[in-house]
Amino acid sequence: MRSADGGRPLISVIMPVYNGSSYIGESIRRVTSYMEELGVPYEVIVVDDGSEDGTRTKALKHVSSRVRVLGYDHNRGKGYAFIHGALRSRGDIIVLLDSDLDVPPQQVSTLLQAINSGADIVITNKWHPQSRTIATPTRRFLSLSYNALVRLLTGLKLQDTQTGAKAFRREPLLQVIKHMHVKRYAFDTELLLIAKQLGYKMVEIPNLKPILLTSRFKLKEIMRMLLELLSITYRHRMSRTARRVERH
Repeated sequence: MRSADGGRPLISVIMPVYNGSSYIGESIRRVTSYMEELGVPYEVIVVDDGSEDGTRTKALKHVSSRVRVLGYDHNRGKGYAFIHGALRSRGDIIVLLDSDLDVPPQQVSTLLQAINSGADIVITNKWHPQSRTIATPTRRFLSLSYNALVRLLTGLKLQDTQTGAKAFRREPLLQVIKHMHVKRYAFDTELLLIAKQLGYKMVEIPNLKPILLTSRFKLKEIMRMLLELLSITYRHRMSRTARRVERH
């Protein structure tokens, strides 16, 4: 692992954003303020996922020695944005943090503790008994139903694959990215499934600060997420079958 600032690892916080002009400036301020308070070497990379509302212009006002803003012209999905940022980051530990901060930036400290305890990948589980998550009944039902489908179809024994607060050791993440196909709605699921197949250690942790889920899913987005999940399941089952055939 590379080191910085007296041997301490550099933390890269990747914040994908799409049409977030109303909040991106405040989000950058909150994240950088907390990282300064945490006292670790860090960089924040905001990735504008083809926004159409001036998000990048707002974000560029906050560029500094600690903050970079990347982007491209056409919307390609949160997964693509995260990977775009991760491949251009310098960190030994890479943190995915949703730019609307439905998971508060204080969660970064808890993620880093789990990484430092030996995990390769750490996932915030918003439905953990110790988590405090505020959500409408519909949002709760959709999230829990999707996670149940993930466990049924993929065999992943995780309770929550979608929460926008995860941490990765750099090399495991780069190895996983090489095998990924999905870049939009279900990218988290494919990323974690590949990580499991490659034998990386994954742990789930609670979020000890309240999570307020305010975003709403459109029916079209739900259907696309389900189609991506089915595609992931089919592709990885076919891969396992092909590997068994090769061995025999």
